[in-house]
Amino acid sequence: MEIQILDDEAPRYKGRLKPTQYHGSIYDAVAAKPGFLKKAGEWNQEEITANGRRITVKLNGTTIVDANLDEVKDPDVLQRHPGLARARGHIGFLGHGSRLEFRNIRIQDLETADKRR
Repeated sequence: MEIQILDDEAPRYKGRLKPTQYHGSIYDAVAAKPGFLKKAGEWNQEEITANGRRITVKLNGTTIVDANLDEVKDPDVLQRHPGLARARGHIGFLGHGSRLEFRNIRIQDLETADKRR
């Protein structure tokens, strides 16, 4: 599963993106609500929560994705992205050669956090 990180307004993407390719989308599976991404060069704050099969993405304080992966039924999407069926996986920061910067990254295991409560 991939959460898209992209400058939606970059000239190279104008008019070429499908709804499931915009920033914050579960790439090629679930479209994010557009309009909350800051301009390139400004810091965005993003929180991604994978709680079982429910994936939420908050961008600059607004929930732009709230999806249950069990509701992704399109056979073409499931064939192209078999990782959507997995219950566990890895976290990676991958790119296509464009400059991208991160800061203040925090990762929390929800199972461990629930046990502490």
